Amino acid sequence: MGADAHVFGRWILVTALLAAAVPPAQAQPAPLPGALSGRWTVVPAGGRALVDVFSVRFDGTGAPGPVTGKLTWRGVNCGAQDEPLKGTWDGVELRFESHLRANSNTQNMNGACGNSRGEWVLRRKPGSSTFEGEGLFNEGKVVATLTAAP
Repeated sequence: MGADAHVFGRWILVTALLAAAVPPAQAQPAPLPGALSGRWTVVPAGGRALVDVFSVRFDGTGAPGPVTGKLTWRGVNCGAQDEPLKGTWDGVELRFESHLRANSNTQNMNGACGNSRGEWVLRRKPGSSTFEGEGLFNEGKVVATLTAAP
């Protein structure tokens, strides 16, 4: 083996060792879209399914971290029209909370809202721009299933 081949062999070995020592690049989480809209469904015990629409608009760049924005929720007895929301986005899961109010974007007027605070958890479906999840209301006594997309 000549001197040039020996040096080249060492260069290959050192390059391979350095490449093995460097961790692979982490995939960047997809940004949160500026807005989502979709449908919610609640199936009360022994009752017929209730279905209506909702939308959310987000402030900022969509980077992971704290999230603020506005919620519009067409509810049966309690709803929201551009109600402030706050939460977090980690690149896969969106968690936020907001308030629903009587006589605000509702199917029925003068509804009893109880604790009007709602909590939502939406997850981006792998390989898709669609989000799925749930909303919890009245301390989790009412659960809505949600599907939304940009």
